[in-house]
Amino acid sequence: MFDLKKQPTRILLKWLAKARKCGSGYDPTENGGNEISIVALKAELATREHVPNKHEAKAIRRAKKERGK
Repeated sequence: MFDLKKQPTRILLKWLAKARKCGSGYDPTENGGNEISIVALKAELATREHVPNKHEAKAIRRAKKERGK
């Protein structure tokens, strides 16, 4: 079993996308043994800090630049 707390947030987001595509869970090792469920991935991501999407990051950079002037 994987220790999800040690995995970076972006990796967990990629695994969640792949798990949703499969419909049930995702096995990062692809050996058919250790499948991580969507519920477990969502539970771990709920404890993490928010990662801004592309649109939000652009707005943050713009606001930061305007404050610097």
